[in-house]
Amino acid sequence: MEFTADGRFEMSGIPRSAVEFSFTDPPAGDGALSGEGEWELDGDDGKSGAIELGFDAGGSFSDDSESALLQVKEAGDSPVLYFDTNPDKAYGYEVRRVTSTR
Repeated sequence: MEFTADGRFEMSGIPRSAVEFSFTDPPAGDGALSGEGEWELDGDDGKSGAIELGFDAGGSFSDDSESALLQVKEAGDSPVLYFDTNPDKAYGYEVRRVTSTR
C-alpha cells in the first residue's frame, strides 16, 4: 500500500480474504486485490484508530461504491496498520511500513 499526502492511496497484492468491505459485495474470487482511491482518517478530531479507504473504479473494483477500514495498531515512524477480518477478534491482516531500497 502507498499513501500520499494529497489523500490518495494505491494498493496491490493484498489477499482477498484480508479485507472486509463496508457496503456492497466484494470483488469476486480468492486472489489478490489491487486498486486505488482516496483515504481519510475516520473520526472527527483528526485523531483516529482507523483510516477509511474509498476505492475508485478500476483494478479489482468494478465501480466506486466500495470502502473498507484500515485499523491503526501502532502509529509513529514505524506504523502498523491492519484490516480487521473478524468481528469477534480485534485484529486481522497486518500492513507494516517498509523503507524502499530503490
